[in-house]
Amino acid sequence: MIPRVVPFRAASLLLVLAALYTGSACDRPATPTAAVAQQPDTVERQFRNVATTVAYVGDSSCTSCHAAEAASYAKHSMASSFHKWSADGRVEQAMADARRNQPSGYAYKVIDSAGALWQVETRPGDAAMPVHELRRRMDYVMGSGRLARTYFTEENGRLFQLPLTWYANHGWDFSPGYEVNNARFSRVMPDRCIACHSSYPTPAPHLEGKYPVLRAGIGCERCHGPGALHVTKWRADAGAASRLAVHTMDSSIVNPVRLPLDRRMDVCEQCHVHTSVAVLREKRTAFDFTPAKQLEAQYAYFKNGGDIDLVSHADRLKQSACFRGSMTSDKPLECATCHNPHAAPATRATRNQPCLSCHTGSAFTAKFTTAASKLSHAPAGDCVSCHMPVVKERTVPHGTFSDHWIRVPSRDSARAAKSAVAIEPYYARDRSGPESALYTAMGKVVFASLSGSGDMFDEAATELTPLLANDRAYPQGHFLLGVAHQARGRQKEAAAALERAIELGDTRPDVLRALAQAKVRQGDTDDARALYERALSSQPALAWMRAEYADVLQQEGALSDAGREYRAALREQPSLASASFNLGLALLAQQQTAPASAALLDAVRLEPDYASALEALLVVKTNGKKVAQLSALPSPVSAVRTAPRLPMLFGVQASAPAQVAFVNTPPNGYVLVYSPDGALLLAVPTNAGGTVTWDARGGEGRVLAPGLYRAVVQARGMSAPLPTQWFAIVAAPQ
Repeated sequence: MIPRVVPFRAASLLLVLAALYTGSACDRPATPTAAVAQQPDTVERQFRNVATTVAYVGDSSCTSCHAAEAASYAKHSMASSFHKWSADGRVEQAMADARRNQPSGYAYKVIDSAGALWQVETRPGDAAMPVHELRRRMDYVMGSGRLARTYFTEENGRLFQLPLTWYANHGWDFSPGYEVNNARFSRVMPDRCIACHSSYPTPAPHLEGKYPVLRAGIGCERCHGPGALHVTKWRADAGAASRLAVHTMDSSIVNPVRLPLDRRMDVCEQCHVHTSVAVLREKRTAFDFTPAKQLEAQYAYFKNGGDIDLVSHADRLKQSACFRGSMTSDKPLECATCHNPHAAPATRATRNQPCLSCHTGSAFTAKFTTAASKLSHAPAGDCVSCHMPVVKERTVPHGTFSDHWIRVPSRDSARAAKSAVAIEPYYARDRSGPESALYTAMGKVVFASLSGSGDMFDEAATELTPLLANDRAYPQGHFLLGVAHQARGRQKEAAAALERAIELGDTRPDVLRALAQAKVRQGDTDDARALYERALSSQPALAWMRAEYADVLQQEGALSDAGREYRAALREQPSLASASFNLGLALLAQQQTAPASAALLDAVRLEPDYASALEALLVVKTNGKKVAQLSALPSPVSAVRTAPRLPMLFGVQASAPAQVAFVNTPPNGYVLVYSPDGALLLAVPTNAGGTVTWDARGGEGRVLAPGLYRAVVQARGMSAPLPTQWFAIVAAPQ
């Protein structure tokens, strides 16, 4: 079976429970030709800081009038959910013995140097000498430390997660997901994460991980909304302090107590619901939700296989009989019943008090017949430890949580029944509303990109195509349809969908870049260049996108311009190893050997796997769509230590006449050729194995452009790690 060309690297490993869609297009609800209008919301209109544009002011503006509440809240974990690392607040120890990541071969330790902690990456070499070492300072902490603290390093203002996390009950270990898929120092801080761990930072437009304004912790405005209007009002009123206790409606700021129950739950669920897929509604960003609004108007959530993480505390609470039975009462059981942010955190001695407000008295004790059960259900008993048991969450290493589904564990299963479908809508509006089919299909594209499921891309594209045929209201839907088509290798259809998204007003750099990629794969570098330039005019700091733009310039032969753009990308993000390597290739093509060697050496210092590409530099001279001449170029870099290579190892070489040779391949397999970002470009069958030749042309019949590539051998019966060789195409010197 020929491998699918899916240009996405898996961001996490999800259990794929795929079921093919069996309905026809006419069985589905038609997509509305205009976005479903939200009716005027009477809840939102009560609060002027939600209905109008109001600035955030930070917690310091609140404490002068609300000192007692601020002091109590400071004791809660949420108050220290994100902050700069400092020696004064340090809880971690250095770790001298490196922890090895088996799949990648890298090892990590923590050192103490110059009053800071650093995470150090090495790759063992011969004897005791590593062939590679990088270090990154631990600049920011995410997590209060009650469970864990994970760390971010700052590079030119942009935040990248580090591989090691400090777990309160264990010490150092890999950050969630790293043990399986080691992102090293390249995992960017997602907007979705900082939106929940910090009180509304100011984001750089179209650039995740870079925030001109960052606030420590989750603050007052996370639950009360932006505070400028409220602060201005009360500071202007000389008698404000004496009237703060008057329980009258203050429309200048949200008071969650005055919200209906579902909106109060939304305030907590904005961060305490975790589903496999989250799709932003049209024209929404990760920072748009404010208290009093409906969370379902912000996100379409989808569960994987009917399940939801145990850390989705609010959802687990909603499954409890205690919650369902109290919904219509004056004081329903809700998050704030036990987690009052304006009071000191509950202790083991006080946490059972909410239970005793209902579960007490003679009628309650009469339910129990044995002495042991009567004793455990006495007022002094510990309700929480039994009915909210501490459980291990599979997605968090060394993490245990109180399961917020209040139940009798011996009677009620802790997990929902598995669903027969891969993703299942969380909100009712996405199960049966007018947008339900559309958002579910969009969710399938996101899920497919996370899981790497080619079948799911097919299914999503099949569903989205008729739904969007006459649409003018959902540009994001057209964008995701384009993504699905790209994953299926259908560049013409991808370009049409992406052009439609742009026509409908979605001109985000990601959309423009996706269309540029489709154009490149169709051989239209002129349009691709213009699209990259348009994207970069919106956000010049998109370093990886600028490096792709430089790739296009190099492909067109504009080597001097390409070099300028590679250097600009590296000034913004010096750790971008592929940009440094491709800069070296552009300089080699201009016969500038000394600066080329420096750029290539920088690339290998950042990514030691690239050292193997120095042994497989292939100079290519083209004649139209064919290779006229192909030869090997000796490495211009001599000062590179590499791990010893076995004589029968898979490799890439130049071969006459004008061909690439893959040597030492297994029979009945494929050589898969990838770009550095994980895009699968083509699959070369190995047939009988041994040495297999290839004409250096990609899946679209064009010669691969100058740049860095990764070849991976795959055959039946082979297990990871698969034999891999990096190689590079160098344009013939000008």
